[in-house]
Amino acid sequence: MKIVWKDVERLLRKSVDTVKDKSGTIDILDGLFDGTYVLWVVMDEDDALIAAFTTRLIVYPQRKALGIDWVGGSRMSDWASDMIETMRRYAREQGCDHIEGYGRKGWTRYLEKYGFYPEYVAYRMELSNGQEQTSTNGNNSPSNAASRIR
Repeated sequence: MKIVWKDVERLLRKSVDTVKDKSGTIDILDGLFDGTYVLWVVMDEDDALIAAFTTRLIVYPQRKALGIDWVGGSRMSDWASDMIETMRRYAREQGCDHIEGYGRKGWTRYLEKYGFYPEYVAYRMELSNGQEQTSTNGNNSPSNAASRIR
């Protein structure tokens, strides 16, 4: 792992940077060592590293999924089809019912041809530094709402 990590980290950094302060590359490395993530690498014909991505198994109450969390690299059009087929096979071997991935909205155009579709949009509200927004109109004031929620 130590031999390739420096190059893998460089490839995954752009992906990690999209999640701001939620995760860092050190968290990925920790997850690789504790078994949370599996690291996959893509090499070209000269054995040069051109891409890397991680997967993890996700167990929901009623199904199991293969999650593709971190993807980075170049020349995706050269290896994406093989990667998707490998992930389908691996997910089936692990007893998964579906594959899910996380990324920017722009991934939709590319992944649709493989049968992926957007499932939901995630929203985020910061609670630090007093920046949270609250409603103060009538019965929806923070104090009235808090008295109704227990």
